[in-house]
Amino acid sequence: MTQRTAPDLLEAGLFEGTGFYDVFDWYRANDPVSWQHPAGEPDGFWSVTRYHDVVSVHRDSTRMSSTKGMRLGSTDRAVDAVANKMLIVADPPDHTRMKRVLIQPFSSEVLSRAEEYVEKVVADVVATAVQHPGPDLIKRLERIPTDVICAIMGLPRADWEWIGRKTTEAFESPSEVQRITANSEIFKYFSDMVRENRKTGVNAFISGLTTQNSSGVQLTDEELVFNFSGILAGGNETTRFTLAALTLQLVEHPDQWDRILRGEVEPSVATEEALRWSVPGMHVMRTATEALRIGDVEVEPGQRVVTWMGSANRDSEVFDDPDTFDVGRTGNRHLSFGAGRHMCLGSRLARLEITAYLRTLRGLVRSMTLEGEPRYNGSNFTWGLNELPVVLHA
Repeated sequence: MTQRTAPDLLEAGLFEGTGFYDVFDWYRANDPVSWQHPAGEPDGFWSVTRYHDVVSVHRDSTRMSSTKGMRLGSTDRAVDAVANKMLIVADPPDHTRMKRVLIQPFSSEVLSRAEEYVEKVVADVVATAVQHPGPDLIKRLERIPTDVICAIMGLPRADWEWIGRKTTEAFESPSEVQRITANSEIFKYFSDMVRENRKTGVNAFISGLTTQNSSGVQLTDEELVFNFSGILAGGNETTRFTLAALTLQLVEHPDQWDRILRGEVEPSVATEEALRWSVPGMHVMRTATEALRIGDVEVEPGQRVVTWMGSANRDSEVFDDPDTFDVGRTGNRHLSFGAGRHMCLGSRLARLEITAYLRTLRGLVRSMTLEGEPRYNGSNFTWGLNELPVVLHA
């Protein structure tokens, strides 16, 4: 991008494709910590695009707060309702207290027991996609994270399809009313489940988190409901986008697929490049609680700071040839799971699912073809493909 004036980072439709990467390139080179003030909005925010600056913001839990909201477009009313009750919008000590409980279902020990189930789900999804190709592979792939996270949470099998649909509506619906309604329905679903489980104790996942642990930490029912919704969204939405982006890159770069097929590159290594490339969590917001410096910019207390992981993952100061999809890339220090205290709880589970997908593809699929135009959801928060007309061939 050669233009001298700053491109519009908030241009309508910018994230409906991949052109925003050129915009990020411009900002990293010319204005890495820039002031953005959207038209019609009362307040602006600092936009951070370089890798090391993004990391510094994420790791600064003393001067950077999540309790004022962690995404652009959040309403004060919605944020106030969950602040310090939901992990992603909490600061220490509440964040520390909740994380101590919520990390338990994602421990290495628990996930090692879940690995066989993950492999089974992935194998079934890929085999079905090969045998019964449809117009949109996304409809197959979305089953992987939905089935896995619902199984881990012990949700009734009959509810899984509804859960997946409502989670997508809550994040991706173009209608604000539909997004609010979907979130309300999910909250009510978990509220009813937590209340019922207090009587019956039949859900081992909920019971494990509601039983006071050795450190004396116990979450309120309200905290459980809010965080179950967060776990569901994190486990469902982001992994689906990474699986889709990975598949599209393998179709468009058959030489990279051949490297995996031949065994030159291990699926676990390729998984990290899939995560770097897809970066479904596009931005995260923090609010400064005191004056600080980011790069060459002085940030004042109360000002919002937005970090762009989509930009950090393409920073040439950290990644060699960052605009090349390289399944064999090593030392892959991507920020797709964030950094610092708020690093994604489900990162191990996501890696498990993506690696299982690659292993299964290698065993069942010889080639892939693109049968139409891929389409992106247009979000600058949870960004990714929502249409993927790819056919898998045995």
